[in-house]
Amino acid sequence: MRRLFNIGPIWLFLCMVTLTGAFSANAQETTDAQEAVEVEQDELLDEVVDTSISGEDLEILLVPLTADELSEVAGTWQGIVRSQLEEVAQINLGLRTASGEQENDLRSQLASLSDSGSALLNNYRLVLEAWTLKGAKAEDLQPHSDYILALKAGALKTTDFQTLFQNAWAWLFSWEGGVGLLMAVLGVLLAVWAMMFVARMVRRVTERGLEKIPTISRMLKRFIATAVFWAVFVLGILVVLALFGVNVTPLFAVLGGLSFILGFALQETLGNLASGLMIMVLKPFDTGDYIQVGGSSGFVDEMSVVSTKIRTFDNQIIIVPNSKIWGDVITNVSASEERRVDLVFGIAYSDNAAQAIDVLKELVSKHELCLKTPEPEVFVGELGDNSVNIFCRPWSKSDDYWTVYWDLTGQAKERFDVEGISIPFPQRDVHLIPVEGAKS
Repeated sequence: MRRLFNIGPIWLFLCMVTLTGAFSANAQETTDAQEAVEVEQDELLDEVVDTSISGEDLEILLVPLTADELSEVAGTWQGIVRSQLEEVAQINLGLRTASGEQENDLRSQLASLSDSGSALLNNYRLVLEAWTLKGAKAEDLQPHSDYILALKAGALKTTDFQTLFQNAWAWLFSWEGGVGLLMAVLGVLLAVWAMMFVARMVRRVTERGLEKIPTISRMLKRFIATAVFWAVFVLGILVVLALFGVNVTPLFAVLGGLSFILGFALQETLGNLASGLMIMVLKPFDTGDYIQVGGSSGFVDEMSVVSTKIRTFDNQIIIVPNSKIWGDVITNVSASEERRVDLVFGIAYSDNAAQAIDVLKELVSKHELCLKTPEPEVFVGELGDNSVNIFCRPWSKSDDYWTVYWDLTGQAKERFDVEGISIPFPQRDVHLIPVEGAKS
């Protein structure tokens, strides 16, 4: 037992030494890893400030950098651009007094520096754009933006006309300048045409798919197809702009702000839009139907999401806001395939009502457009002030309503004349009561 007790402290000491060594090794490994990361960061920062780097490579290397690192890189690139412009300024000063071979040599140097300077300035802009995307403060970016604007203004003022002309000519026929811009414009136009073609194809496919759903109204089908067309077109254009290097992120912020402003300013229009969508979904009527709504009646010619176009019998066009339609009683005359024709014929009290009823029944039975079922009804419906009113109620197809109405009205007049049945006009008997003592 005593021997075991003496071994305990030795074992504890060995464990402590082992753990201390392990902790020391882990700490050493952590330190080595941190030093490796710092070395890699230093190498990355050296690469992004290399004056020979291309714009495409710089964009890739800027991705992992933080906002603080980009701030430092932006300052470095500002110094690089400044050094380049200092050389250009010295050459411009020399051109004022140079002539002959010396002038040609200076212009050659200036052209070379101009090309390289454009690349350096482009890299400087790429750094500022990456810094902006990673949350750069406006007050930190402002000095760099002002510096670039001042460079452009100063270059125009200090460069002589011949150099400006040469630079403009060279820019016009370079891939980085005029030729590249022309190709970009042609590419955008081609992309817009392609997006238009794709959007039309998608709309056709959508229309064919909607045709297989009989429960959807024609107006809703047209609205969905149009919405799909513009959605595909707009999204395609945004994708194309992004491929050409345009930052489309601010566009979404602008659209969000505009949607709030338009939503507040166009409340009534949005009400018409909501009403139009309700009409399209619930479809109380469809294009081609004859409706009565809002004091207007006619055939539905066309409908948009904000208004409905109604064509009257005399070919007048009435534009009714959808909110007025949805908030009023809608009478859809064309909703049913069959419709009852209500006719009223007045005859004199001295005429034979049964004879008139037989005449009207005969006319109805012989008319080709009057339906056999439901059976027509002809009866004395009212004893009016000036006539006995006979109600005639045959049934017809909804499309034949007015043809039956007008035909029976004309035929009844002719037959009543032949049968000696009179159609009285409003009349009033006036009785004069003499008053005693009144002068005649």
